[in-house]
Order: sequence, then C-alpha cells, then structure tokens
Amino acid sequence: MKRIITLFFALATISLSFAQSNANSKVKRSAQEAKVTQNNIESTIESRAVDCLWESDFSNASDWTIDHDASDCSLDWEIGENLECTGFFPMTSIESENGFYAMLDSDAYGGEEGGTDVEDSWLTMANPVDLSNVPNVIVEMDTWYRSYNSEKCFLVVSTDGTFPTDLTPATEADPANGIYEIFPNVSNDVGADLGDNPSTTRINISEAAGGQSQVWVRFNWTGTWGYAWFIDNVCIAEQPADDITLSYGVVSHNGTSMEYGRVPADQIAGDMTVGAGVYNFGVNGQSSVTVSMEIEDTDTYLVGSSSNFNSQVFNDETAEYEDISGDMNSGDNWYFETTTPALGIGIYTAHFDVSSDGDSGEGEFGEDNSVRREFSITDDVYSIDGIDVYTENPAISRLGTGSFTDASDGFVMMTYYDISSGTDIAGARILLDSYAFATPLTVAGGELVIALRDTVGTAVGTTFAAENSIVASSDFYLVTQADVDMGFIDVAFTSPYYASPNAYMLSVEMYSNGNSNDIYILDDETVAQPGNSSMIYIPGDQAYTNGTAAGIRMLMGSSIGLDEALSNLNVYPNPSNGIINIEISESNNFTVTINDILGKVISTDEIHSNTTLDLQYLDKGIYFVKVSNSTITNTTKVIID
Repeated sequence: MKRIITLFFALATISLSFAQSNANSKVKRSAQEAKVTQNNIESTIESRAVDCLWESDFSNASDWTIDHDASDCSLDWEIGENLECTGFFPMTSIESENGFYAMLDSDAYGGEEGGTDVEDSWLTMANPVDLSNVPNVIVEMDTWYRSYNSEKCFLVVSTDGTFPTDLTPATEADPANGIYEIFPNVSNDVGADLGDNPSTTRINISEAAGGQSQVWVRFNWTGTWGYAWFIDNVCIAEQPADDITLSYGVVSHNGTSMEYGRVPADQIAGDMTVGAGVYNFGVNGQSSVTVSMEIEDTDTYLVGSSSNFNSQVFNDETAEYEDISGDMNSGDNWYFETTTPALGIGIYTAHFDVSSDGDSGEGEFGEDNSVRREFSITDDVYSIDGIDVYTENPAISRLGTGSFTDASDGFVMMTYYDISSGTDIAGARILLDSYAFATPLTVAGGELVIALRDTVGTAVGTTFAAENSIVASSDFYLVTQADVDMGFIDVAFTSPYYASPNAYMLSVEMYSNGNSNDIYILDDETVAQPGNSSMIYIPGDQAYTNGTAAGIRMLMGSSIGLDEALSNLNVYPNPSNGIINIEISESNNFTVTINDILGKVISTDEIHSNTTLDLQYLDKGIYFVKVSNSTITNTTKVIID
C-alpha cells in the first residue's frame, strides 16, 4: 500500500491554483452540472482589490477582436451572455456576476473522439492602453479552466500591435518578449482545474508592458481537443507596492496533503500539523513576514493558537527544503509549518492570517491576508468530504452511473483514507445526490456493494481486476425509495475489518440496470484536494482521478446501527415552515429526537400518539426526526424552509 505525499511536498506545488488529477487519458464524461450550495449559502464573487487602468466585463464585445491561425484551425473564442459548452464532454460555465464572459470551447471543436488540429486561437484588446507612467503592471482576471493533455494558455503582450501567430503547446514562456504562460501548474495535468469557479488570477507583465505608451493584451489558447477556458472581468492595473497573499491554510491530523472534513479522534496520533503558503505579489520585498493561526469551536471559544511557524522554501536544484529568514523578495513563495495539540470531539474553524511590515492585513490589499479552514473531530466517522461542516460557500456536485459512457453497471467511486492507528471499520455511509439536490437523479431499484481496497490495486491508469484489491466487502444492497428520501445509506461489511496503519481506498460499486435505476453520489468540491483523494473506475476502461471528495464516509467500530422500520409512520409536511406533524398507528411510548445536520440534538420529547411539534424557532435547513423506543427506530429527513 502506498501512502499519500507529505504535507510540505504537496504544498510546495501550490501557488494560486491547484491541480486535481494525474490521469493519463481523457475521461469519457457527460455534461457536469452546476454545483449546488447547502443551507441557502450563496456563492459570491469578491470585488477587485486594485484600481483598474483598463477593464472589461465582456458586456461590450467591441472591446475585443477575435481571430485564429487559419493555417492551423477554424476555432474562435466566443463573447456573450450565459454561454455554455456544447461539446461531448462539457464542463460547467464560469460563475459570472453579470452573465457576460468569453469562452473558448475546444471540446466542441474536437468532437466526440477528438480532433487533430493544433488549435491556435486568440482574444485581443481592440485598442491599446497607455502605461507610460506605470512601471509595474499586472493583469487580473476571473477565470475558469479545466485541463486535458496537450495545451497551454498564454497571455501575450504587444507594444506595437503585432503578435506571434504560431504558438503551440510546445511554446515556452518568454516574458522578455511578452509571452506569459497563465497556468503552468495546471495545463497538461489531465482533469485538473483551478479549484474555485471563478478563480482570480494575477499576472505580472511589468517586464513587457511597464512604462510603455501603448499596450495590447491577448489571451491565446493553443492545444488539441481540450476542454474549455472561460475569462471574465479583465483588469489592467498598477502592481501594488506592498502586497503579500496567504494562498492557503491547512490543518492536517497526520501531516499529509489530504484535507479531511471529519477525522476520528483515535486517528490523531499526537499533535496536528498546521501549514500555510505565502506569496509576495507586491513590488517591494517584505520584512517580518509572520503567519498566525487561531482555532475556534462552534461557540467561537478560542481552543488553540500558534504564531511559532517555521518558514522554508523548496530548492528545485537539490529537491530539498531550506530554512529561510530575512526579507521576502517580490515573487517569492514561502511555506510555513508548525504543530498544534490535538483537539477533542467537535467542529472547529481555523483562522489563518499573514502580515509583514509593509502589509499588515488592514490596508488597501489586506483582504487576501486571511483564510479559514473548517473541520470536525468525530467519535466514529471519517470523511474527506466536509458536507455539513463547511459553512461558507460549499460547492457540491454529483457523479454516478449516468455520468460516463459505459458506466451504467459496474461503475466504481472511491475515496482515500489514511489509517494512522489500527482500528475496526464497520462499513460506509454513502451520500446520495438526494441529500443535497432538490431533483435527484438517483432512482430506487439499483444495487451497490461497498469494499475496502488496497491502494496499490487502484492506481491511476490501471485496468484492475476489482477482486484483487479488496480486503473487505459487503453483500449487495438494493437501493430503496426510503434510502432516496433519506439521502444517505449506511452499509456494513459482512464482518468488521481490522485495518492496520496504512492507506486504503473505500469504494462503492454500482449497478443501475442499464441506467434504468441510476445511482448518484455527492462530490464535495469545496476544498481543492490531491488528485487521488477520490477516484473512479469505468468498467472495461481504467481508473481515473475524477472528483474532489466523494461522499463515501468510513464508519469506524464493530457495528452499524441499522434502523428497524416503524410501520405506518408519517412525518409531514415536508418541506415545512416549522410545524411538524407526527402520525403513528402503534400505541406505545416513543421518544422523538430532533437532530440538526451536524448531529447536534436540538430537542427530545416523549410521545404516546399523534403529535404536533413547533420547530419554527429553528433556522432554515435540514433536520432529522428520530422516533424510537427500545425495539424499533425510524428516522426521517425534514427540510424547514
């Protein structure tokens, strides 16, 4: 078995964007739907942190000219409102404040099997901007991009109106001649994207544009049968003098790059590792660069803090980390790491902040000096997904038997788990799409089986024989309408499995009767994860990295408490304004327990017959009504809106 890379090594590859896949050929995907957010949390696009000297939100297409290298292709950029990809493997559109943006749809041009043209297509400012009094210049834009295996995205600067017209995926960045590669850590990493939709990207073009009286900027796509590239809100601005950015903050229970949403307390061996990345985007070097972190519980009580971070930088020549001190030069990436004592069971928020003598976090560019990380320490649930833990803009999509060609029967989804301390594993909790989507694609009648697998047998690109990597499994489970209504399924292994310290994949293999009874599982895309955090296997094809944090949770212990159905129970209306009626045909003593989505007990009542509960005092969201006595139990998911 192979464990995932260490935290420091992983963070060294991260700057302002994240790669999320290492697959070596294109996944045969259907349209990926727009993500949903839970608990009425809306995604927001942050306002600019700089004053633009020139800007375009693409509501006026005349700001741009569109063309391509006619000797290479006939593919053009598009500018418009609410544009969508139209190819055979479409990706979601960029999230735009006004709905206008530019799109390059390489997938549609390549067709179902992929074209052979080396596409060379560009989007150019129609008129130049005068930067003669601006020595330090940046281009800032909102963008959304998914990579395939032969492409590059360039920003090209011209001071005389002429541009190179022969860029290819083999072209190297050449800032001295105005050629900047925009996504060097993402392009050609199959399936990788930018993590956030949209992502704000800044490029320093001072070398080519600083102090020039006329400057044109071009966005140049070159590749063969990629996915798509979206651009919005382009801004040319003066580079800030003092601007350090906190790129990320990580709390890791085991010092790896995986950011688990839930970690069982017995899997925390000693202190937890805390890491952060800082980038100096300003012109000036920065002194006294300091990272601090505070951890709060759900009552906002301070339960942990640290400012004693070690700073290091990765040396490409020696492939080792070096301790650093002194000033942080413009363009430097520094990596900070420390430890914090293990926490007890609960939900926590870690607040990270960075400051320097020139950028304290309270000035003009202070909004990028802070990040937050939410996580939960549990008694018996282990999950990469943070659904119901993340409170700020959770992004949730779904994958299933209808998502890919040839995946209707035998499709496998897997999540990675690092076991630090030997433990019993009872089974898995599977989050169906009905848990978060108002119109689920899961249909009762499909079957699934869960398995715990050796990671060696599930490597990317392998066409593994499923049984060769299995160390524990369940019987086949028939998905019922009650499961769909509840939104999740708890499935036990045939017997509990004692897992020694090592790395495992927890998988769900699905059968939909030729898409007649599709099964879809949630995928939490809120936090960018390493590529093999969640994987898929398409029957007759191979294993791919696809997804971020699939809703396949590991249930620890020696058993799973399965509900014995309570006959003729009716909980209504659902959704409700907070007035809940409970009808029960059996005359007996029952306990009614209301839990919120995080498992917190809201109320407990004793009933003997039909009852009405007033829950109008609760916030809007998902709650669980559990009716039980010593022999039978029934739980119903209720939505209060």
